[in-house]
Amino acid sequence: MLDRDERQLERLAGINIAGGLPPSVSLLSDLIEFLNRTRTSRGKRIVEILEKMLELEEMTRTIKPEEPMIVALEWKRTDPKKFQIHLQIDKRRAILQRELSRYRFTPHAEVMMGGGGRGPSVWAAWWKGDAGGGREKHLGLVASEALEMILKLTQLGDLTRLRRCTHCQKWLFARFRHQDFCSKQCQQKNYTQTDEWKEHRRRYMRERYRLLRQNPRLKRRSR
Repeated sequence: MLDRDERQLERLAGINIAGGLPPSVSLLSDLIEFLNRTRTSRGKRIVEILEKMLELEEMTRTIKPEEPMIVALEWKRTDPKKFQIHLQIDKRRAILQRELSRYRFTPHAEVMMGGGGRGPSVWAAWWKGDAGGGREKHLGLVASEALEMILKLTQLGDLTRLRRCTHCQKWLFARFRHQDFCSKQCQQKNYTQTDEWKEHRRRYMRERYRLLRQNPRLKRRSR
Protein backbone atom coordinates (compact mmCIF):
# COMPACT_ATOMS: atom_id res chain seq x y z
CA MET A 1 0.00 0.00 0.00
CA LEU A 2 2.83 2.38 0.87
CA ASP A 3 4.65 1.70 -2.41
CA ARG A 4 1.49 2.43 -4.36
CA ASP A 5 0.95 5.69 -2.49
CA GLU A 6 4.54 6.75 -3.13
CA ARG A 7 4.19 6.06 -6.86
CA GLN A 8 0.97 8.08 -6.91
CA LEU A 9 2.72 10.98 -5.18
CA GLU A 10 5.49 10.92 -7.76
CA ARG A 11 2.94 10.93 -10.60
CA LEU A 12 0.90 13.74 -9.12
CA ALA A 13 4.03 15.80 -8.47
CA GLY A 14 4.62 15.74 -12.20
CA ILE A 15 1.30 17.42 -12.97
CA ASN A 16 1.43 20.08 -10.27
CA ILE A 17 -0.27 23.10 -11.88
CA ALA A 18 1.75 25.54 -9.82
CA GLY A 19 5.05 24.01 -10.91
CA GLY A 20 7.15 25.11 -13.85
CA LEU A 21 8.12 21.72 -15.26
CA PRO A 22 6.19 20.17 -18.15
CA PRO A 23 4.31 16.91 -17.62
CA SER A 24 6.42 13.81 -18.14
CA VAL A 25 6.23 11.74 -21.32
CA SER A 26 4.46 8.91 -19.47
CA LEU A 27 1.80 11.27 -18.10
CA LEU A 28 1.25 12.78 -21.55
CA SER A 29 0.79 9.27 -22.87
CA ASP A 30 -1.78 8.62 -20.14
CA LEU A 31 -3.59 11.84 -21.05
CA ILE A 32 -3.79 10.94 -24.75
CA GLU A 33 -5.06 7.48 -23.84
CA PHE A 34 -7.68 9.09 -21.60
CA LEU A 35 -8.88 11.45 -24.35
CA ASN A 36 -9.16 8.62 -26.87
CA ARG A 37 -10.56 5.86 -24.68
CA THR A 38 -12.67 7.36 -21.90
CA ARG A 39 -16.14 5.83 -21.82
CA THR A 40 -17.88 7.66 -18.99
CA SER A 41 -19.95 10.82 -19.23
CA ARG A 42 -17.53 12.50 -16.80
CA GLY A 43 -14.58 11.60 -18.99
CA LYS A 44 -16.29 12.71 -22.18
CA ARG A 45 -17.07 16.03 -20.50
CA ILE A 46 -13.30 16.58 -20.14
CA VAL A 47 -12.91 16.00 -23.87
CA GLU A 48 -15.66 18.54 -24.54
CA ILE A 49 -13.94 21.08 -22.27
CA LEU A 50 -10.70 20.61 -24.19
CA GLU A 51 -12.51 21.11 -27.50
CA LYS A 52 -14.07 24.33 -26.20
CA MET A 53 -10.65 25.58 -25.07
CA LEU A 54 -9.12 24.83 -28.47
CA GLU A 55 -12.01 26.62 -30.22
CA LEU A 56 -11.37 29.69 -28.06
CA GLU A 57 -7.65 29.45 -28.80
CA GLU A 58 -8.37 29.54 -32.52
CA MET A 59 -10.86 32.41 -32.25
CA THR A 60 -8.48 34.62 -30.27
CA ARG A 61 -5.77 34.33 -32.93
CA THR A 62 -7.47 37.18 -34.78
CA ILE A 63 -7.34 39.48 -31.73
CA LYS A 64 -4.57 42.05 -31.68
CA PRO A 65 -2.55 42.33 -28.44
CA GLU A 66 -3.63 45.92 -27.88
CA GLU A 67 -7.35 45.09 -28.09
CA PRO A 68 -9.14 44.42 -24.80
CA MET A 69 -10.66 40.96 -24.43
CA ILE A 70 -14.09 42.42 -23.73
CA VAL A 71 -16.92 43.47 -25.98
CA ALA A 72 -16.61 47.20 -26.66
CA LEU A 73 -20.11 48.51 -27.38
CA GLU A 74 -18.80 51.23 -29.70
CA TRP A 75 -17.55 48.51 -32.05
CA LYS A 76 -21.15 47.49 -32.66
CA ARG A 77 -21.49 50.68 -34.69
CA THR A 78 -17.94 51.30 -35.93
CA ASP A 79 -16.75 47.73 -36.56
CA PRO A 80 -19.61 45.18 -36.45
CA LYS A 81 -17.36 42.28 -37.50
CA LYS A 82 -14.93 42.91 -34.65
CA PHE A 83 -17.85 43.31 -32.25
CA GLN A 84 -19.30 39.93 -33.23
CA ILE A 85 -15.94 38.19 -32.82
CA HIS A 86 -15.48 39.56 -29.30
CA LEU A 87 -19.10 38.82 -28.46
CA GLN A 88 -18.74 35.18 -29.48
CA ILE A 89 -15.49 34.88 -27.53
CA ASP A 90 -17.16 36.24 -24.39
CA LYS A 91 -20.11 33.86 -24.77
CA ARG A 92 -17.89 30.82 -25.28
CA ARG A 93 -15.66 31.88 -22.41
CA ALA A 94 -18.67 32.08 -20.09
CA ILE A 95 -19.80 28.60 -21.16
CA LEU A 96 -16.32 27.23 -20.53
CA GLN A 97 -16.20 28.81 -17.08
CA ARG A 98 -19.54 27.22 -16.17
CA GLU A 99 -18.15 23.83 -17.18
CA LEU A 100 -14.96 24.35 -15.16
CA SER A 101 -16.93 25.46 -12.09
CA ARG A 102 -18.17 21.87 -11.70
CA TYR A 103 -14.74 20.80 -10.49
CA ARG A 104 -13.20 21.24 -7.06
CA PHE A 105 -9.55 20.66 -6.20
CA THR A 106 -8.05 20.41 -2.72
CA PRO A 107 -4.37 21.19 -2.09
CA HIS A 108 -2.26 18.34 -0.75
CA ALA A 109 1.37 18.15 0.35
CA GLU A 110 3.47 15.18 1.41
CA VAL A 111 7.11 14.85 2.41
CA MET A 112 8.86 12.29 0.19
CA MET A 113 12.14 11.72 2.09
CA GLY A 114 14.35 13.37 4.66
CA GLY A 115 17.41 15.42 3.79
CA GLY A 116 19.61 13.26 6.02
CA GLY A 117 20.98 16.39 7.65
CA ARG A 118 22.60 17.43 4.35
CA GLY A 119 19.77 19.41 2.87
CA PRO A 120 16.03 20.10 2.88
CA SER A 121 13.48 17.35 2.64
CA VAL A 122 11.80 16.68 -0.72
CA TRP A 123 8.11 17.55 -0.88
CA ALA A 124 5.40 16.64 -3.34
CA ALA A 125 2.52 19.11 -3.70
CA TRP A 126 -0.55 18.61 -5.83
CA TRP A 127 -4.21 19.45 -6.18
CA LYS A 128 -6.47 16.45 -5.62
CA GLY A 129 -9.74 16.56 -7.51
CA ASP A 130 -12.98 14.78 -6.78
CA ALA A 131 -12.68 11.35 -8.40
CA GLY A 132 -16.39 11.39 -9.21
CA GLY A 133 -16.93 7.67 -9.65
CA GLY A 134 -13.32 6.55 -9.54
CA ARG A 135 -10.81 5.46 -12.15
CA GLU A 136 -11.76 3.66 -15.33
CA LYS A 137 -9.88 0.36 -15.12
CA HIS A 138 -8.38 0.65 -18.61
CA LEU A 139 -7.05 4.19 -18.03
CA GLY A 140 -4.15 5.60 -16.03
CA LEU A 141 -5.84 8.90 -15.13
CA VAL A 142 -9.14 9.92 -13.59
CA ALA A 143 -11.09 12.82 -15.08
CA SER A 144 -9.85 15.40 -12.59
CA GLU A 145 -6.20 14.43 -13.24
CA ALA A 146 -6.74 14.72 -16.99
CA LEU A 147 -8.26 18.18 -16.54
CA GLU A 148 -5.37 19.23 -14.31
CA MET A 149 -2.89 18.21 -17.02
CA ILE A 150 -4.83 20.14 -19.67
CA LEU A 151 -4.74 23.26 -17.49
CA LYS A 152 -1.02 22.69 -16.95
CA LEU A 153 -0.47 22.67 -20.70
CA THR A 154 -2.31 25.99 -21.06
CA GLN A 155 0.13 27.57 -18.61
CA LEU A 156 3.07 26.19 -20.57
CA GLY A 157 1.65 27.54 -23.84
CA ASP A 158 1.34 24.01 -25.23
CA LEU A 159 -2.44 23.53 -25.30
CA THR A 160 -2.57 23.46 -29.11
CA ARG A 161 -0.13 20.54 -29.12
CA LEU A 162 -3.19 18.54 -28.12
CA ARG A 163 -4.96 17.99 -31.42
CA ARG A 164 -6.82 15.38 -33.43
CA CYS A 165 -5.10 13.35 -36.13
CA THR A 166 -6.06 14.74 -39.55
CA HIS A 167 -6.77 11.23 -40.86
CA CYS A 168 -8.24 9.09 -38.05
CA GLN A 169 -9.35 11.89 -35.67
CA LYS A 170 -7.66 10.33 -32.65
CA TRP A 171 -6.09 12.69 -30.14
CA LEU A 172 -2.32 13.15 -30.13
CA PHE A 173 0.29 15.33 -28.47
CA ALA A 174 2.32 16.98 -31.23
CA ARG A 175 6.05 16.70 -30.58
CA PHE A 176 6.53 19.19 -33.41
CA ARG A 177 4.36 22.23 -34.12
CA HIS A 178 3.58 21.05 -37.66
CA GLN A 179 2.62 17.48 -36.68
CA ASP A 180 -0.90 16.64 -37.82
CA PHE A 181 -0.91 12.83 -37.77
CA CYS A 182 -0.72 10.30 -34.94
CA SER A 183 1.38 7.86 -36.95
CA LYS A 184 3.22 7.39 -40.25
CA GLN A 185 0.46 5.02 -41.32
CA CYS A 186 -2.16 7.75 -40.98
CA GLN A 187 0.09 10.21 -42.80
CA GLN A 188 0.53 7.81 -45.72
CA LYS A 189 -3.15 6.89 -45.87
CA ASN A 190 -4.09 10.56 -45.86
CA TYR A 191 -1.68 11.25 -48.73
CA THR A 192 -3.31 8.54 -50.86
CA GLN A 193 -6.55 10.54 -50.66
CA THR A 194 -5.07 13.77 -52.04
CA ASP A 195 -5.63 14.94 -55.63
CA GLU A 196 -1.86 14.95 -56.13
CA TRP A 197 -1.53 11.26 -55.31
CA LYS A 198 -4.62 10.30 -57.33
CA GLU A 199 -3.24 12.10 -60.38
CA HIS A 200 0.11 10.37 -59.88
CA ARG A 201 -1.71 7.03 -59.69
CA ARG A 202 -3.68 7.74 -62.88
CA ARG A 203 -0.50 8.64 -64.78
CA TYR A 204 1.17 5.47 -63.53
CA MET A 205 -1.73 3.28 -64.60
CA ARG A 206 -1.94 4.91 -68.03
CA GLU A 207 1.78 4.38 -68.57
CA ARG A 208 1.57 0.80 -67.39
CA TYR A 209 -1.35 0.11 -69.69
CA ARG A 210 0.54 1.64 -72.62
CA LEU A 211 3.60 -0.53 -71.96
CA LEU A 212 1.48 -3.66 -71.67
CA ARG A 213 -0.14 -2.97 -75.03
CA GLN A 214 3.22 -2.43 -76.69
CA ASN A 215 4.80 -5.51 -75.14
CA PRO A 216 2.37 -8.38 -74.40
CA ARG A 217 5.20 -10.34 -72.76
CA LEU A 218 5.12 -7.91 -69.86
CA LYS A 219 1.48 -8.73 -69.32
CA ARG A 220 2.22 -12.44 -69.11
CA ARG A 221 5.08 -11.82 -66.69
CA SER A 222 2.86 -9.71 -64.45
CA ARG A 223 0.59 -12.68 -64.04
